[in-house]
Amino acid sequence: MKTCTVAMCAESGEGRRQSPAFILATRPALLHWINDHELEELRETLARGNLPADFLWKLKRLAGGDLNHRFIERNCRQFAALLLATEAGEFRDLSPAERDRLLRVLAYVRKEDDARPDTAPEGLTDDQQEVRAVLVELGGLLTAFKSWRLRHQVPGMWDEAGPQSED
Repeated sequence: MKTCTVAMCAESGEGRRQSPAFILATRPALLHWINDHELEELRETLARGNLPADFLWKLKRLAGGDLNHRFIERNCRQFAALLLATEAGEFRDLSPAERDRLLRVLAYVRKEDDARPDTAPEGLTDDQQEVRAVLVELGGLLTAFKSWRLRHQVPGMWDEAGPQSED
């Protein structure tokens, strides 16, 4: 049996190849590290239109890190934006199961002391795996959200910025 990264296929059994999506979908998830209290706290904070302060601080730290850290940060911000747009009633294509999946991944990344403590060497590898799994599992939804966001939110961002002077 050969295992590979998300960008490659893996061999399984007698010369059969499995897709990256299959590999991610069949591996054990680490989300059981999240308890109901952590999930509910994140859900309530998002319902108020925010992310928890400790999570925002962690995302800021990740943004200043290496490429893997920025990968986690950027995608978590996208997941949060999708959940916030859904919470505001603006984006309506998110199912309850998809909402729960995104909440669990954000709660997992938020948690410092998870399956592999974030302070340990390579401590964010598990967080990166969970983020990557969501990207594969919910790729169509995330693409639809990006398109929706470009049509509905970005024009408003440009309007708020006002006219730019050329110096």
